[in-house]
Amino acid sequence: MNFREEHHMDLRVFKTREAIKNTFKEMICEMPAEKITVKGLTDRAKIHRKTFYLHYTTIEALYQDMLLEISDGYFSEMEKLTPPFTHKDVNRIFFTYFSEQDKYVERLICEPSYRFFCNKLFTTALQHNRERYNPYASLNLQEQNIINTFLTISSLELYRQWVANGKNPPLEQIIALTGKLLDEGISSFTS
Repeated sequence: MNFREEHHMDLRVFKTREAIKNTFKEMICEMPAEKITVKGLTDRAKIHRKTFYLHYTTIEALYQDMLLEISDGYFSEMEKLTPPFTHKDVNRIFFTYFSEQDKYVERLICEPSYRFFCNKLFTTALQHNRERYNPYASLNLQEQNIINTFLTISSLELYRQWVANGKNPPLEQIIALTGKLLDEGISSFTS
């Protein structure tokens, strides 16, 4: 295969993946997770089911791929922070980054039927943050797990409530309020 044929093939693969992902994003915005099927997605994307399976082994693998894309963007933002950083710093990035994402990301976070996939995303994100900087490394692993669960669940539920409130108060106010809650809520463990 020459360069031109290889480039053409890569372009076809790219376009097919984009069609799958864009259709998937539309479906996430329109329906709960249990209604999204490979058949429904392939019919809507106007591709054959076999084509889908050339790219993804299951619908869950597609979710995983989408979550990796979202996390990569978040990780890039987190990399801009230089340790040691506060929970307020992380909270600012969390709210800013996720408030700027497409509607499907908001649905993945807030729609109850997507919580399983959302929780995987945030567990990975928290692991990434702790690998870079762990302000409570002196605690035993079980205590760290409790604190990490508190931070993850609290951040997610605060974001969900903010979205349910119509994104009121404004972004800067919610960042300040939730940052203070998170920082002061665990400050005794980080001293």
